[in-house]
Amino acid sequence: MVARAQSRSECWHDTCQLPYGMRVKEIQAAVEGIYDFLHAVNSALAKQELGLFEEIALGNTFSGLVSEILVKNVAKHSHAMTRNKHIGGHPDLIPAGHPGGDDQLRCDEGVEIKTSRQAGGWQGHNPETGCLIIFRYVLATDESTPTRFVEILAANLDHKDWSLAERAASSRRTRTCSINKRGMGKLRGNPVYQEPDYMVGR
Repeated sequence: MVARAQSRSECWHDTCQLPYGMRVKEIQAAVEGIYDFLHAVNSALAKQELGLFEEIALGNTFSGLVSEILVKNVAKHSHAMTRNKHIGGHPDLIPAGHPGGDDQLRCDEGVEIKTSRQAGGWQGHNPETGCLIIFRYVLATDESTPTRFVEILAANLDHKDWSLAERAASSRRTRTCSINKRGMGKLRGNPVYQEPDYMVGR
């Protein structure tokens, strides 16, 4: 039998600050949708003795897929937000009824969703301003210990919350931006969901 992940009710923070009138119960519903998806996929794979989905879709592939499903699920359950349908558009979620519509390369409002296994050091390609919601997860190790979210953090970030690492003139690497101490303080000060054993600096 493949186990289904469960969130802990006492770890949800109903007093957290979410933008655009978003509600914690909408985030909860999106998380439950991910758990349903992974349970269904892994149950089907188990019948064919193909192992876990997490073993097939490794690294960034898995994280990117989970992010996309989260965005769709939040939009599905939210009364305030809709998914940005533009491929590669920013941010992932746009306020419902925005004058620019729901297909924008770059919208001046909205929420960006990021998933990560890391406890910090989260990065992007540009120092974006606006709301960011981080979904931190631990990866399944076997059929009895499913992938689950252990921290969900939200904050409005500005340019001062990022540190930019430009590439050297001779380098081919992509430049990176990391959330700095100021930005991390904002995120960790506003948990949406947080399991005590995974609190940084507890």
